[in-house]
Amino acid sequence: MMLSFTSVLSTVVAALIFLSVIQAAAVPTHVHFEKREIAGINNYGCKLTPAHPRPLLLVHGTTLTLDSWSTWAPLLIKEGYCVFGLTYGKYKDVPFLGGIAPIEDNAQEVASFANDVLTRMNATQLDYIGHSQGGILGRYWIKYLDGAGKINRMIGVSPIHHGTTLSGITTFASALHILNPSQSLFDAVAPALYQMIVGSPFMQKLNAGGDTSPGVIHSNIATQFDEIVTPWETCYQEAPGVTNTLLQKLCLLALNEHITIINSKIALRWALNQLDPAKTKTANCVSVF
Repeated sequence: MMLSFTSVLSTVVAALIFLSVIQAAAVPTHVHFEKREIAGINNYGCKLTPAHPRPLLLVHGTTLTLDSWSTWAPLLIKEGYCVFGLTYGKYKDVPFLGGIAPIEDNAQEVASFANDVLTRMNATQLDYIGHSQGGILGRYWIKYLDGAGKINRMIGVSPIHHGTTLSGITTFASALHILNPSQSLFDAVAPALYQMIVGSPFMQKLNAGGDTSPGVIHSNIATQFDEIVTPWETCYQEAPGVTNTLLQKLCLLALNEHITIINSKIALRWALNQLDPAKTKTANCVSVF
């Protein structure tokens, strides 16, 4: 029997929560996200320079936290960037996950944090790297929360610019063999998940009038093994001037999927090239730092 639309969506909530709990139990203590600190991040004493004139904001994805940037952030800091980030979107019944509150609230958290960074760093603009849901929160800030002119470059890492398909969600949920949880899980646990469905009212509002932001230099990287944002091509923005890249075109051997792409140093080298096109280095299977 075919599951109803709401049943399938509710399944995803339970699936993600279940997966997060299993992953947390399986990760050794020394690499547990909640216990890892990133040295040098959110350092308001960091000096902006002619080479790196803007703060760099890292925005994590759904169910993740700031600590998901533990590979990229130290290397970006080593490259001379003043790097900032936060954990946003914790919600009432699942306080150990980020990015699951209503997306409008998540965007407001990010906007408030970013405005504080700009003020304290005496900067008028910042550069922005967002993973998954993080890839769209900057766009919402610009469009609806008085963020116009505050982002120079926006880099999406497996960003969910156009939502995810029902077929992608059913595949993800079916793999965990969890059936028909109550729809009330949405409001109780993770409202953001429903909002990220293709065609949801939130996605329609976000993309009304186009999927890019005026004055912003947009670039996106996707992976063909993305099991969350499906099809993976929806990570791209199609407006003129946008740079869209597939990780496997940089390195055919890259097996990173939706979550592990933010552990990829190939993707990081590509991102650094977007941040500073005048100092590009080849991003390929042997990219090193």
